[in-house]
Amino acid sequence: MAEEKEQAAEAPPKKSKTMLFIILGVLVLLLGGGGFFAYTMMAAKPAETGAPPPEPEPVVGQVYAMSPFTVNLADPKGRRYLKLRIHIEVADEKALEIVQKADPVLRDQVIMLLTSLSFEEVMTPEGKIRIREELLDRFNRALKPTRIKNIYFTEFIVQ
Repeated sequence: MAEEKEQAAEAPPKKSKTMLFIILGVLVLLLGGGGFFAYTMMAAKPAETGAPPPEPEPVVGQVYAMSPFTVNLADPKGRRYLKLRIHIEVADEKALEIVQKADPVLRDQVIMLLTSLSFEEVMTPEGKIRIREELLDRFNRALKPTRIKNIYFTEFIVQ
């Protein structure tokens, strides 16, 4: 009997290993949760540099209104026409003056593009977007280095 008591005293109990793993698991979860909480709190606050935030650009720059266009579309019977009014947005007064001086060149670009289009190309929303993009590209090439920010159609009538 004395021998059995000595063996029992020497063998470590199984509960201590299980308890060790449970404690380690809880510690890992606590450290991971604390790290995640600290990361989200630091990421949520913007870095304060002491400098004021930069002012946003104005939403709309200077706008030049071109006189209306009335052109025949590329229709075999010649019965379709397009009436269009365009406004051109530029960044500043200097660019606005350049656009005003280049009005005949820009009008020529518009007329040459529009008279090459058919009724079907003009009537779809995709066609209108294509016209805007093409005019913007042509205008920017003609006015280099002055850049046009945007083109607005304020009247678009097809008959």
